Amino acid sequence: MKRFFILLFLLMFFIGFSQKREFKNQGEQENYWAEQIFEKKYKKENYSRFNSEILVKSNSEILFDNKTLIVYCSSDYLPIFTLGIFYPQLLIGTGENNEIFSKDEFDKLTDEKKFFYNLQKNDSFNISNLEELKFLNKNPTIKRFRFWNFRSGFANPQVYYFELTNKNANKKTSLEEFIKRSELTYIKSGHLVI
Repeated sequence: MKRFFILLFLLMFFIGFSQKREFKNQGEQENYWAEQIFEKKYKKENYSRFNSEILVKSNSEILFDNKTLIVYCSSDYLPIFTLGIFYPQLLIGTGENNEIFSKDEFDKLTDEKKFFYNLQKNDSFNISNLEELKFLNKNPTIKRFRFWNFRSGFANPQVYYFELTNKNANKKTSLEEFIKRSELTYIKSGHLVI
């Protein structure tokens, strides 16, 4: 396992120094990476909305069947989740076969088994730092976003990118109306935040 993290660090180190472009700050570099994701890895798809019961437990906790989504974002963007446009099963699957340990059972596991259990555990998905990538939204029918996913067992969050499309939107369409009538047309994982 130690080798895996050393290789991962070396790969990220190499990628970081092989950049041909210089950036004034981290934000500028992250925006460049977002541009690259949508430019080089973009493939439009149509994802259906979540078709089962959605239970909003609080402003930040939403249940989708056997999955919990914990979202820390502006209330303007919450409908993306509460309307089932984006839901955790898109990224972590249904997870019906995953064994869930009680706290006592978990405490009895070795450190190595705890680590692998947390890596495979997929009953929740955490989102923070959700932001609209306005510099990539050149068409009023498309809005692009990024967020950070904090996954159990990992020290650093992973960045994800997604796109919403509302074919009937125009420049005067409010954000609320845009989201309500939109569909998810792209999602892609990006870099780890270091």
